Amino acid sequence: MTWFQFIIWLAAIYILYYGGLIIWELLQAKRRPFGDDPHELTFVEEFVPLPAESQDHGPAASADVSSVVSSGGVKLKDIFRLAQEEAIEYIRPVSF
Repeated sequence: MTWFQFIIWLAAIYILYYGGLIIWELLQAKRRPFGDDPHELTFVEEFVPLPAESQDHGPAASADVSSVVSSGGVKLKDIFRLAQEEAIEYIRPVSF
């Protein structure tokens, strides 16, 4: 058996295996009604954005920037400034 024949056999086995799994899942999906999955998780997050006037950047801040700033993020320019001032805490205990 050459390497080429081995790779062809291996590819054929993988194709048959994963093709069989896909066909099995499609057959199982047709038997149960749509949306009736007992293992489906759903999450609802209620997020209320802060108004632009209440932030330090004033009313001219865009919606993208205000969402990042309100979530505790900093701009790239501020990261360099904070690194020069050695104000970034690299090691911090993790609270569970």
